Amino acid sequence: MKGISLILDNKLVFNKEFYNRKEIRQTNKYIGRLDKRLYKMLVFTIASVGFASNKVYANSAEGLRRTDVVGNEILTILQRVGFWVAVIGCIVEILISVFKKGGGTKEIMAIIFKWLLIFSSFYIVPALFNFIKDSFV
Repeated sequence: MKGISLILDNKLVFNKEFYNRKEIRQTNKYIGRLDKRLYKMLVFTIASVGFASNKVYANSAEGLRRTDVVGNEILTILQRVGFWVAVIGCIVEILISVFKKGGGTKEIMAIIFKWLLIFSSFYIVPALFNFIKDSFV
């Protein structure tokens, strides 16, 4: 039985039967004589025990699912931007190699493979991480 109740419009309602019990009156007299510091510590302890005894069940799966969705969106954006950076970077480097250095077929192929490796890393690295994650689940 609780001594104080809260009604819908947030007004306190006192249970008179609860406060008129002999044990409660004696406890109130004893608490009234306590030192203020001790009284505050007692109130804090009782409130802490009351809050700690409430069980809270939080579901972190929803938050983690949202994190995965946002992470996948960021990864998709980086992959699309990386595609165009790799294409433009590869073409610019080929042009520089041919016109400034007079590069031949071997140098152009090395440039193409370098940029293919850079671009493929945007897909290979997440795939490897997912493979490792799935291996240990």
